[in-house]
Amino acid sequence: MLLEAIPLGRTVEIYVDREGYRYRLTSKAEYVNEKKLCVTLIAANGRAFKFMPEDNISIMYRDKETMWEWENCKAGIAKLDGVLIHFFEIADKGKSFNRRNAYRVTLDVETMFGFYINETTGLRISKMPSPEPDDPDFSSYKTPVPEFVQGVVKDVSETGINICLNTLLNIDDALFFNIPSPLGELKSRAQVVRKSEINTKGSKYAYSYGCVFQQADKRLIKYIYDIQREMLKKQKEVQEREQERRMEILAKKSQTLAAEQESAE
Repeated sequence: MLLEAIPLGRTVEIYVDREGYRYRLTSKAEYVNEKKLCVTLIAANGRAFKFMPEDNISIMYRDKETMWEWENCKAGIAKLDGVLIHFFEIADKGKSFNRRNAYRVTLDVETMFGFYINETTGLRISKMPSPEPDDPDFSSYKTPVPEFVQGVVKDVSETGINICLNTLLNIDDALFFNIPSPLGELKSRAQVVRKSEINTKGSKYAYSYGCVFQQADKRLIKYIYDIQREMLKKQKEVQEREQERRMEILAKKSQTLAAEQESAE
């Protein structure tokens, strides 16, 4: 897919690798040509997101069921028709992949999930809200206390995670949590994009949620690959043992047949 084929107004995803973490941002396309993408300014609490020269930036866009990715982008802030926007200079051609085909591993590990409440939208959010210094209520601002619920991480991939809770969440709610691993606690934040009830008899949890990562420890990728390698190793060992058993059976059959032929003679 050509970059300039992205329709204006459509949502694009921006992934930023920085200091051991991967961040996921979203915005809408405002201007596109073959080498540059301009999006609505990415900002929170009136502050624009600041991209750093050392950031590793990728742009992703969904075209029907296919995801397209442009890697090694450079970002900055400029004005488009007098309005501040973020722009991305594209270095490489886009490549396609199916996000659902990203290697997914089963974890089935319990952990605590936390969230704050956005007083304006009512949504659960994964980052502590804080007022601007010039906010009239800044002097009386009280640091919010997050809420925590227990749940389980069912499976995980590089881009998303499936979790189960007894708390009813809404689409676009977001949570923060740590994924236990041999590499240490993997600090993460994720946003709900799919949800369903669990009707399995005897299930400990009532709801299942598909989430996309907003932020993830970069060691998560290594953890997933380590599990994948171990699974492939075990599969290979099983296949080799089955092959050995088949060879033994064939050898015994050959011996039996030879013995029968000798008796017949």
